[in-house]
Amino acid sequence: MRKTTDNSVAENMAAMCCSVEEIEDAVIGALLLESGMTSRLLPMVREGMFYQERNRLVFQAIVSAYRKNRPVDILVVTEELKELGTLEEAGGPFAVAKLLGGISSSAHFQEHCLILHEYQVRRELARLMSQGLARCGDMTFDVFEVATEVQETLGQLLDSSPLKSHLKPMEEVMDLTMERIGQRTAGGRDGMTGIPTGVELLDRVTGGWQPGNLILTAARPGVGKTQLDLHMALTAAKAGYRVLFFTLEMMDEEVGERLLLMDSDMDFRQVKKGLVSADGLEKLKGCAERMKPLALYVDDTPYISIDQLCGIARCQKAKRGVDLVVVDYLQLLNPTGRAGRTREQEVAECTRKLKALARSLECPVIVSSQLNRQADNTYGHRPGLNHLRESGAIEQDADIVVMLYRPDADPNGPCRLMVAKNRHGETVIP
Repeated sequence: MRKTTDNSVAENMAAMCCSVEEIEDAVIGALLLESGMTSRLLPMVREGMFYQERNRLVFQAIVSAYRKNRPVDILVVTEELKELGTLEEAGGPFAVAKLLGGISSSAHFQEHCLILHEYQVRRELARLMSQGLARCGDMTFDVFEVATEVQETLGQLLDSSPLKSHLKPMEEVMDLTMERIGQRTAGGRDGMTGIPTGVELLDRVTGGWQPGNLILTAARPGVGKTQLDLHMALTAAKAGYRVLFFTLEMMDEEVGERLLLMDSDMDFRQVKKGLVSADGLEKLKGCAERMKPLALYVDDTPYISIDQLCGIARCQKAKRGVDLVVVDYLQLLNPTGRAGRTREQEVAECTRKLKALARSLECPVIVSSQLNRQADNTYGHRPGLNHLRESGAIEQDADIVVMLYRPDADPNGPCRLMVAKNRHGETVIP
């Protein structure tokens, strides 16, 4: 059964690739014909869009010539193929010249690129599903890791279209800006235009968490950044927003216990010791029932990578929608990519991807971070942006940085909050 399925897929893919060969030739021909428009046409094309090896090699030569500021025409590209040592593999000079025979203009260039991208997605999807099917039948693979990898690759594949243009004329920018201001004005209440933070000071300074913003909550260990994150998540959920909470140091039951304690005003010491009266248990049960309908989703995957986290968040956005993402905490995220990098580079990768996630999901992302030990040596134990642990990129990528500290260093003493950075408004440093 499996072999028959794989053969039919292979036959369908072969037939599909034969039908697209003419379109590949047309795209390459247009690039060779319109040498004066290379800078406009080239960004619409990717090497992976070409199934035919000869066309892929010619495209590599076109890109190489363009990067050398040489005119992209048939003679220059042929010479470039010679220099790259791939002229014969591309079919020789005659095959390159033949690419111009069936094209008269670049009038349908964008449509042709769109078709090539669609076929590329089909090829990659077939390969991905075939590979995933093989791994599902191999008990040495973790099926949940396989599912996550498939999900991440699909997300990257769907986001890889070269036809997405991020260049907008000022007319479009102004229309979008006025539309956003109009939505804020229509939906705002008492100065609140975003998701409520649960902290009066932050509501006043930010107007609520805004879409696309990366918010950093930072503190020394044990000061209360996790409690603050949970409070913000619960406040948003109670206001009707859909919240995704990633915890990398607690189990979901521990998160649930903290949420119950926050909402019920029960003595946490009695609950921790199991010294809860019958009335107390009834109170907790009632609180639990009230919280069950909240759209607050908890992920307690240990040692999760930044790409896995982004993949899960995008999947949740597609399935149920997401209004707020909370990550506790940054230093526990596993980076991806090449080995041999410094810890600062790894953390910088995570913050960049979290910022990109906030923009792609069009929702705020809150991530907590630790402060380094130097923060304990400042006057009044008040930290600064330079005390963010392990990476200056944290300070750069974050739109808002909220810091917690205890002025008297007493573990049970009062905690103060400061807004050390606010890209779109005022800072508050007591």
